[in-house]
Amino acid sequence: MTSEDNIQIVGHRAFRAKYPENTLLAFNKSYEASSDMIETDLQMTSDGVVVVNHDSDTGRMWDRELVIADSTFEEISSLRCKEDPTLKMLTLIDILEWSLDHPNINLMLDIKFTNKKIILMKTFSAMLRVRDDIKYWQTKIIWGLWLPDWYEYGIETGVLKDFRFIVISLSLDIAKQFIDYSLKLDNPHYKLYGISVHYVASWTPFFRDELLPILRKQDINIFLWTVNNSIDFKLACELPIKGVITDDPIEARKLCDQYKTTKEQMTFTTPPLNTVEGIRFHSYIRIYNFVCSILLAKWVHFKIFGWSLAYLLFLFLRTVKFL
Repeated sequence: MTSEDNIQIVGHRAFRAKYPENTLLAFNKSYEASSDMIETDLQMTSDGVVVVNHDSDTGRMWDRELVIADSTFEEISSLRCKEDPTLKMLTLIDILEWSLDHPNINLMLDIKFTNKKIILMKTFSAMLRVRDDIKYWQTKIIWGLWLPDWYEYGIETGVLKDFRFIVISLSLDIAKQFIDYSLKLDNPHYKLYGISVHYVASWTPFFRDELLPILRKQDINIFLWTVNNSIDFKLACELPIKGVITDDPIEARKLCDQYKTTKEQMTFTTPPLNTVEGIRFHSYIRIYNFVCSILLAKWVHFKIFGWSLAYLLFLFLRTVKFL
């Protein structure tokens, strides 16, 4: 394989497997691990400061429970990491400045759809504040969007122009909406760069038989998340993907090197049903299809005694290492 064919290693929340996610320590360790890219998450405070955190609230990672969108940056900046009290929540400005000192690594910005869309403008402005050179940022940043109306907003405001941007989704239907919109638009300045989908989505007949030919023909790149197990790397390497988003960049590099193949030799092989891998493969596809079928239903998010079915389902999927 040429260097261009090598699968890119994208550190999930920087280096989630070994270090507190989305912290400066994790960023530095992901860089030391020679990640090609760091995937990180953006939220916005009530006073408009863009910060780096996966959850919309702070209780899982930080020493006080706050809802970020309802809290000021002053409140957020006082938080300390439960696992390592020397660490604080980073701002977008922090990681953009960090990236200037680490020029060999790109950033994939997962912009949560629970935010107000103005976060796109705030992010764009932050780039220019750190370095007033938009062409530079176009080589460093990949925007990650979840819903089609954010794509439309990015075009209306111009913030996505000539940037690489991807759709991040559990649902292949939503990914297809982005693809269709990009093709209908037919504008090279706003062409969809790629899709980032759950690795199990890539096992489905719909992905392999219907989406994949379109993606290859239109030169739309494929990223898979969150890939951590050996068998999942093997299956990923049998597809023409651009990159894997992984909790452990070091282990991911080893496994991608172990399973890499040329495009000419690439053949997706379904594990036999009478094996542990085969049972897992087919069970995970059933789980994936079920989750996608109820994902957007409002009743799934209705809370009873503070718990929603969506959250309970999320906990279950984490327990079985589906997420």
